[in-house]
Amino acid sequence: MDIAAATFRATAATAPAASTPAVPNPAAAEKVAKEFEAMLVSQLMESMFAGMRESPLFGGGGPAEKPWRSMLLQEYGKAIAESGTLGIGRMTHDEIARLYAAQGLTQPEQPS
Repeated sequence: MDIAAATFRATAATAPAASTPAVPNPAAAEKVAKEFEAMLVSQLMESMFAGMRESPLFGGGGPAEKPWRSMLLQEYGKAIAESGTLGIGRMTHDEIARLYAAQGLTQPEQPS
């Protein structure tokens, strides 16, 4: 599994970025893409953990475990998004760039 992830990252790093149109603010697009991936992954993990009983490892499964588990899963989502192993953030960033290019936008729209 580690070899596959390393190969995927190496392939993604060497792939040509010229096919992705330019975004007016690449840092903002990257941030939004990672936040979206983190939210999506944490929601998927919430569904995955929904059927599990409370664990005595977290203090016996009292009423406080549910919020703590939710926060833990959010942090897991952030860590997975930051690693970039799923590629959801990269696909989201590419889609943002494609939408900007389709609309012919080179600068962010200014409010009137």
